[in-house]
Formats: sequence, structure tokens, C-alpha cells
Amino acid sequence: MNKQEAFIFVNGLKKVFDIVRLVNVAEAVQYEFSEEGELIAKPYQCYAVWNKDRRCENCISAKAFARKSRMSKFEFVDGEVYHVISLYIELDGQPYMLEMVSKTDDETLFGAYGKDDFSKTITSYTKKLYTDPLTGAYNRAYYEEQLSALNGGITAAAIFDCDYFKTINDNFGHDAGDMALKTVAETVSGLIRSSDALIRFGGDEFIVVFSHIPADAFEAKLEHIREKVSQAIVEGYPDICLSISVGGVYSESHIKDFLKEADEMLYKAKKRRNCVCVEYI
Repeated sequence: MNKQEAFIFVNGLKKVFDIVRLVNVAEAVQYEFSEEGELIAKPYQCYAVWNKDRRCENCISAKAFARKSRMSKFEFVDGEVYHVISLYIELDGQPYMLEMVSKTDDETLFGAYGKDDFSKTITSYTKKLYTDPLTGAYNRAYYEEQLSALNGGITAAAIFDCDYFKTINDNFGHDAGDMALKTVAETVSGLIRSSDALIRFGGDEFIVVFSHIPADAFEAKLEHIREKVSQAIVEGYPDICLSISVGGVYSESHIKDFLKEADEMLYKAKKRRNCVCVEYI
């Protein structure tokens, strides 16, 4: 589809939907056509339309982008329910997500429970879908469905795991190991911004994805996290000494394969334990 075809197509859709926009999901930037048919980037992130200060947890545009397909969901803002359709398109060879939004007033859809309970049910489902039940961090499904397709939009990330975690399980039991993981996750969550994301990737391995963190602050932030984890007390198990090894990667441009780069840094960090190794590329 070329720009002129898209201009006509989008204007036609505006007669049907409340909101029609093109989105670059990697950058969370939305575009609209001017009256002259030129694409204009809006001066705010795409999620601002939902009164949010960070990416939607269940960003169907990210999932549809990864699959080059079409998906839909319900979104809730100020007590109102909206139906969102995301469609992958290419405009002059560049990929975009076409988002079409309509306000939903269909009482039949809400059923006997009403709009509020419908909203709570969908929100609860999304939370369960992408939250690790033990630690409260995002889970691997969140990474694979929400972030992996957006690697091109990530400039800083880190992988860390718990030093001697098997020894904790062997000496104190698996309940103690679970409490240790919860303590680590809660400590790290309290040290990152709402725009960042903590993901439990598997076992005792976690990923932190940072949004627009300055290069000169990145390594210092990881060192601060490492230090605070080493000072944390595991509730009910005061004899457990926590520490993490951290591998980080930072790029002035976008990191296309940050997991591979960060994992190499983690391998170096684990040779010494309780330390941070960072690569700037």
C-alpha cells in the first residue's frame, strides 16, 4: 500500500471508528495523516490515548506486529469500554500497525454483571496472563508476546540470576528458595521505573528492560540494584545471604539481539559472582 492509498483508506475508516491511527510499536509512536496526506508523528506516546504513562500490558499491536496479522481486545478508560482492532500493514515498504478503536455500549456484551465487573474480569485475565504468580514480575509469555518483536526499540537491558541458588534450596528447602526469589524480585521492582520492565525469564533468571536510561547512569543503576539485593533480608530466613550476578548491554542505537549480548556479559559476571559486567555497543 502506498501513502495515497493509505490516506484514502484511513479517511474511510474514520467514518466507522472513533479513533484510527498508524502506530510504530517499537517506538510507541503514533502517526496521523494531515489534510494534505502527509504522515505526522504525534508529540506523545501511543499509550497516552488510554491515559497511561507506559506501554499497555496487553499490547495487541505488539503481538499482531510479530505475527504480521490482525488482533483485537477490549480496553478500559474512565469507566468506558473500547474495542480495539490492530492490523499489520506496510506503507511504502515500512511496517506499521493500523489501530481502529470504537466505544462499546452494547449492554448485551456486558451481560448481567454490568460494565464494571466485565472490566474487572478482563483486567484480571490480562494480569494472570502476563504475571509470574510467585514473584509478581512479568513472566516469559510477556517477553515473548509483548517485547520480543520490539527488540529494535530497546536500548538497554540486563540479565541477572541468583548466585548459589541451588545451595539455598539444598540447605534451606524450596520454600526458602521461593522466598529468596520473591525478595529479589520485590527489591529490584522497587528500584526501577514504571516505564521499565522486570521479567522472570525462568528459574532464578530475570531480565530488566530499561526505557531511555542515560548511558552514564546505566551501569550505576545496575550496581545499585546488585548492592541493594545483597543487603535484602529474606523474610523468615535471616541466615540466607543473597547476591546476584548481572550482565548488561547498552547501545546508542537499538539492540537487535540484547539477550545474546547480555547473556555473554552475565557469563563473565558469574565467573566472579556478585558483580556487574556491562557492554556498550
